[in-house]
Amino acid sequence: MTIGIAASGPWAGAGILAGLHAVEAVGRGAIGGFVSLAVLTLDGRLLRAETQNSGTKGLFANDPPKEILQAPQAALISSGPDRPEPLSQFIAAKPGVGLVTGHRFPQALMRDAQPLNGAILNAIEAGRTAQQAVDELIAHEPGFDAGFIALSVGGEFGIGNMPSVLRRADQGVAMRMCETTSASVAALHNAIQPHKAIGLLAVEAALDAMQLRQTVQHDITLGAGLRLKRGDAPEVHIDADGQATGMTHPQANDLHEEMSFGMGDRVRVVRNGTQYGWLGHEPFMVVKQGVVVSLDGQASLQVPVLVPV
Repeated sequence: MTIGIAASGPWAGAGILAGLHAVEAVGRGAIGGFVSLAVLTLDGRLLRAETQNSGTKGLFANDPPKEILQAPQAALISSGPDRPEPLSQFIAAKPGVGLVTGHRFPQALMRDAQPLNGAILNAIEAGRTAQQAVDELIAHEPGFDAGFIALSVGGEFGIGNMPSVLRRADQGVAMRMCETTSASVAALHNAIQPHKAIGLLAVEAALDAMQLRQTVQHDITLGAGLRLKRGDAPEVHIDADGQATGMTHPQANDLHEEMSFGMGDRVRVVRNGTQYGWLGHEPFMVVKQGVVVSLDGQASLQVPVLVPV
């Protein structure tokens, strides 16, 4: 009946909000109500935001503050509406240490009146890795109904579920790292359908948002008559004015007859021998004897290039 999302890397705050928004758009069940969010900012401060209703739509009256969006460590938890106050209890957080979110009841109190998520955070502060802190708590207190994502200020993740949560048929977990930006996102959830897709949707939407925040978009023109030459990797070459001068592809020598062709994904755009960015759209090309005939049915096409900032 909850989802927890945590992210590490530039624009982590923007990432987890995008991940939750995607889940709200697709998911059915325990979603679209309360949200508790916590971030550790670029200058090391802890900032929080919360709402009891409407999910991401109710979290901010206007656009989210930039210092939350840009935060390098961020975590949230969300479910249906009207959860017990204070909503901050659902995410343990401390500047210089890290964040602990989760799903089910990560704020539940142990016999010593210490919350589960707080105990994990204290263990990280005492020198345990995020994964050690999660694993040790689960081993010592296996009877609780909770799962956890711990994120240290250094960007290390720890993820785990109590035995009762692992027995649920509707629980899911996902974690991904972007090879380009080294950003990482993790999600735990239950009682949100379709449960096999929700975690992956959350992390992929988050990583995509984080990556887009680190680029600007410039358009280049690709036109009929461009020749493909053989190269080790798919590339579009442009001159100093941003005009396409040619393309390379490992299969260029095989393009003899007229045929449909795609350059692939993450196609590098190269200017003066240096990577400038990568194509943000793969056009459907018709190529004849290694020469472009059309792109998306047109003689010329404006194609976005994503340029790192």
